[in-house]
Amino acid sequence: MGVFGKLFGTKQNDNTIENEKYIETIIESSDDEPLGISSSNVMYAGYNELGGYYYLQTFIIGRLKIKTKDGAKLLIEGNDYTLELNSDMPELESDATSPLKGYATKIDFEIEKSAVEKLKKSTMKQVTLCIKKQKIVFNIHKTDI
Repeated sequence: MGVFGKLFGTKQNDNTIENEKYIETIIESSDDEPLGISSSNVMYAGYNELGGYYYLQTFIIGRLKIKTKDGAKLLIEGNDYTLELNSDMPELESDATSPLKGYATKIDFEIEKSAVEKLKKSTMKQVTLCIKKQKIVFNIHKTDI
């Protein structure tokens, strides 16, 4: 960092601080515990079973604004496993949210029952969302207990 950066700060530092405050606001405004956090998005997740099929339902709140007809992939890296899940629908679109001034993106991923039983937040290392040409890495959110 140059002399001027030390004296006046840098745009990158300002953006990092702004994103951290934005993430904190998202987490504080929810009663649910997030699965993962990226630099400007928060991912919430849960399981659902419908007619013998299992789904990992994700809800991403933040700056991700997407509209695609090509679906998405979710890569889950754990202590002794890696899973690649495909979205159940190819058409995905983010919706504007207020007052957070961001977007909400709901994506359901098909998952096998055996994988549901294997996945535990305590064994996950990171989750990567691949959508269009973007890769968004979510670090697993650990609670302070």
